[in-house]
Amino acid sequence: MSADRYSRPRATVLLAVFDPALRGAWARALEAARFAAIATGDVEVAVGHAREGGIDVVVFDGSERPADGRLLVEQLDRLPEPPPLILVSSSRHAPELSAHLGAAAFIPKPCAADDIVAECEHLLGGRSRRSPDDEDGPTSPRMFGSDD
Repeated sequence: MSADRYSRPRATVLLAVFDPALRGAWARALEAARFAAIATGDVEVAVGHAREGGIDVVVFDGSERPADGRLLVEQLDRLPEPPPLILVSSSRHAPELSAHLGAAAFIPKPCAADDIVAECEHLLGGRSRRSPDDEDGPTSPRMFGSDD
């Protein structure tokens, strides 16, 4: 067993967050919890990262630009295996928007960075993307249905 296996990220989280302070705080919290965090304030850039693959969860802050959420979901839905989406928002319409977008989870703002980490852990079932016996690469991301 190689020592670097335990230093690998558990999973990769894509943060599409307009506010740079929140983006940085959430990325640091995820990295402290051994997630790899890819953070951007631009939805088009986020879509590009998602198209490249390897994203296990997408966190979108819909407080500033809710229309970007529709664009993001539209593009994610075109992927062969779209990652689950967590919507974070302070809007009073956010629960409805979350349902409309088919988000796997909704976190109301204000929230702590630890809330983002906890929801990512919950969606991934507390499991790492890599099996302890898997030296060749990641396993498939866990997919979530909308039959709740």
